[in-house]
Amino acid sequence: MEEKSISPWKSSLTYGLYLGIAIILISVIFYVTGNPFAKSAQWISYGVMIAGVIIAQFSYRKLLGEVMTYSQALAIGVLTMLFASVITGFFTYLLYAIIDPSLQEQLRLSIEEQLVKQGRVPEEQIDMAVEMAAKFQKPAIMFVMSILSGTFVGLIISLITSIFTQKKPKEDFSA
Repeated sequence: MEEKSISPWKSSLTYGLYLGIAIILISVIFYVTGNPFAKSAQWISYGVMIAGVIIAQFSYRKLLGEVMTYSQALAIGVLTMLFASVITGFFTYLLYAIIDPSLQEQLRLSIEEQLVKQGRVPEEQIDMAVEMAAKFQKPAIMFVMSILSGTFVGLIISLITSIFTQKKPKEDFSA
């Protein structure tokens, strides 16, 4: 049986676009409701990412004729998350640099509040920790970090989901 050679780029770009838009919608909903830094937004986004990767993998497997190797499933998952991360990173840049620059200060205050609540960081080190975190909260750095972290999360998700979405060809023993 011949293995079909279909590029994962177009499929992953399409599903990455859908996934990126879905994650942006979640961010917008939490932003509009006044909870832009809610933990529940992160957990919902992770669930959407997992679902998006799985849907992209099954769709690609269908294009391949219901036969897909582990490496093909891994590639489609990581590429989908890469494209989704570029889209969400661009949105994050626009949100923090143009739409609402005050979010940078709100994020700084949120981090400080979390550190105080946790109580693990001594009082005199909280300012230093918040100052260090603030260096990574510039819109351009957030854009790059969004792409890197999103792609890394996509790798982790895909390493796991590829186990279940791969489908090896049936061996033909007739000779």
